[in-house]
Amino acid sequence: MHGPDAGLSRLAFAALVAGLGVLLAAVVWGGSVYPGYDHARQFMSELGATGVLTGARVSNWGFVPNGVLVTVFGLLAAWILRRSALAVVACLLLAANGVGMAGAGVHPCDFECSRSDPSAAALLHDLFGGLGYLCAIVGVGLASLWARKSDAPWLAPLGVVVLILSVIGFYGVVAEVELMGLFQRAMETAVAIFMLAFGWALMKGLRASRP
Repeated sequence: MHGPDAGLSRLAFAALVAGLGVLLAAVVWGGSVYPGYDHARQFMSELGATGVLTGARVSNWGFVPNGVLVTVFGLLAAWILRRSALAVVACLLLAANGVGMAGAGVHPCDFECSRSDPSAAALLHDLFGGLGYLCAIVGVGLASLWARKSDAPWLAPLGVVVLILSVIGFYGVVAEVELMGLFQRAMETAVAIFMLAFGWALMKGLRASRP
């Protein structure tokens, strides 16, 4: 595949890989230096919270750049698939997920993400994060629906599995179950796998064949 869209698809995939990479590095590093941190029982947001050693670095070098780069991926994907309204909406929702992550990084939660007398920043953190996750879930669902009749129909069943895992993961986050960190990471990982597969298909020539 040649032409400007081919170059954009490679740029989009590179942005996505870089965004996921910085988030993974920030969370792994933050968890390793945060005393007593438990990845299975604590939110990732606690690593970037106000008043912790890792807070500013995880937020500024993990959450924010991840959000920006995922947003870039979603916007570029929307342009590449501009001939399909459904694909464009799906990609814009995935981009909105990136906006949510960046916003949650700019507005960190309170220490240990406590909801007792939350600050304005903590409320904005929950708003950005929650809306970002919802956009990701709906975006994956719409992208899967569109993919059924695309040149990469294998994205559809993958999207269904990711959608189910994401809904379960989102429930665990909202309900704050005992293993809420594990539920959150399962959701993040599932969405990341779908976006990587979607980005790879774009790079290999996936295009919207008709409006």
